[in-house]
Amino acid sequence: MSSQRHPACAAARPAAPGNPEFDAGELRQKIAAAAAVSFDFFDTLFVRPLLDPEDLFDLIGRRYGIDNFRRLRQSAQAEAFRRMRQAKKREITLEGIYACLAPLAVPAAEIMRAEYAMELSLAQPNLELVALFSETAASGKPVVVTSDMYLPARFFREALQRHGLAETPLYISCERNATKRDAGELFALVVADLGVAPDRLLHIGDNARSDVAQAEARGVAAYHYRENRRLPPPLRQYVPEAALAGGLLRRHRGQIQPDSFQEMGFLYGGPAAVGFLDWIAERARRDEIDHLLFLARDGYVLDGIARSRPDQCLPKFTYFRGSRTAFTLAAITEKNFADALPFLLSGAEGLSAHELLERINVPAPADRVLEDIGLGAGVVATQARMQQMADFLHAWRWEILKVCRRNRRALLAYLRELGIQPGSRIALVDIGWNGTTQNAFENAIENFFDLQVFGYYFCLANTPERLQRQQTRRMAALVSSPSTAPEVVAKIFANRVAVELLFSAPHASISGYALSADGGVVAVEDPGRGDNGHLAQVNAEILHGSLLFARDYHRLRRELQVPTSPLAVAEPLIQFVTQPKIGHPLFPSVRNFDGWSSTRNRDISLVDYLNGSSPA
Repeated sequence: MSSQRHPACAAARPAAPGNPEFDAGELRQKIAAAAAVSFDFFDTLFVRPLLDPEDLFDLIGRRYGIDNFRRLRQSAQAEAFRRMRQAKKREITLEGIYACLAPLAVPAAEIMRAEYAMELSLAQPNLELVALFSETAASGKPVVVTSDMYLPARFFREALQRHGLAETPLYISCERNATKRDAGELFALVVADLGVAPDRLLHIGDNARSDVAQAEARGVAAYHYRENRRLPPPLRQYVPEAALAGGLLRRHRGQIQPDSFQEMGFLYGGPAAVGFLDWIAERARRDEIDHLLFLARDGYVLDGIARSRPDQCLPKFTYFRGSRTAFTLAAITEKNFADALPFLLSGAEGLSAHELLERINVPAPADRVLEDIGLGAGVVATQARMQQMADFLHAWRWEILKVCRRNRRALLAYLRELGIQPGSRIALVDIGWNGTTQNAFENAIENFFDLQVFGYYFCLANTPERLQRQQTRRMAALVSSPSTAPEVVAKIFANRVAVELLFSAPHASISGYALSADGGVVAVEDPGRGDNGHLAQVNAEILHGSLLFARDYHRLRRELQVPTSPLAVAEPLIQFVTQPKIGHPLFPSVRNFDGWSSTRNRDISLVDYLNGSSPA
């Protein structure tokens, strides 16, 4: 196991000779050549979904409401080592540690049982090694498990049985009164019991000193196992929930490729979505919400995770194929058309007149007509031409208003189709940032459908637009001031496109509605105008990683019985998008993500939106 769990031997972990990274083929050959094989347990044959083994102490503290439990547990372990040396013994025990724990409101015996159970829940077979372990055990070759650990041998038997692995002889330091780390006496016991020459025993372990240097000092052949997967960087601000989230990736070696979109979803999108949903559940109970509407496309991941949650903590919910574009068009009438022009022209630079209409599903005039008025295919919107574009849209307003009326009728039919009744308390769930989508929705229905509308957001920006809007709209967010520092909120808002990518859906943007022949409602999609390459596949891979994380996290949280803070669970994404310079090797491959502003006349990469940049 890692020496981090033993302060007495945590000083130096010198670089050891051996493989720079794990090679299953090489190890299989070494196993074949050996007469017997020894597997280290923690961080070798089994892994924990923790970035640091002592993160477990923080989880115990969170469970029992003991703020400084990590420090208390460390002090008890240090005292147990002192007493061990005084008694001329070579290892401590779990009972010995808890005999040294300072008195607390919770009995030490109860906390000790909880630590044992949590360790058992956390311990998972290492997918890189467990097949080799089973193959070797099935071959008839002697196999043993060795560990420098204060947990009793029954813990290791239970862990092997729980995961259907073969029972093998156990050499556990606290029961054998011998260790690997100090002088390698545990290896001498294995060699003597198996009756093999030391150099015919192969020991596989992760610790450079205990598993390699001390084994070789006893003449035992050693294989230095190192994880292939690079774990995420440590959090700038530590919280137990976030550390658990990062460590869960260790369960999926070989399943999730490093630096992949799946990994991005697992490390950042999944934790943010789980934390956001936890917050939504609390908020919906408080607001007595009847129906949650996860807005497209930002609500797609949330809807998928909500459907897979083991608990039933949410009110009725629907993935609602609605958008700012669809709602704004539904709200436009002849009376307010002039006021809607800024929206219709937003993000228009670089777009042709034909593209301006295409993104709102309005048929364009014939090409010769556009040519005659100076807005042919080669003419694009610029600041100098914006008034000309506005005049064109105003002249074409009757065609635009036809689409607006269609959207309005279909939106009302959509709400009825979902069983939403006048007077219902509904919550629109969106990622952020200024409440424009919620505002457009409320404007669209205000004269036709009486609803109590709430807006639930991942993050609300501190913009004048949002602050003014919140005076008349019910809006709340997981991340917002004053609960979160204004500079953090500002940084998230600046890199909001990265957040939107991690919550997006594997389908095009919703740009409006239509009624089918049978009276059903059909959502109209806008695929965008630029080449977005493999964007749908990107979103599908992120979704897969996020769902995989949520499944693991929900199961583990239920087993550990640890209360979690929604904001702390989402911390990996918050820290990722607020680092001094956000980046990822895959970001440049994401092109024309913003369908509303996309055009055939230019290509925009995701990186053009990040770190204070803006697309040309």
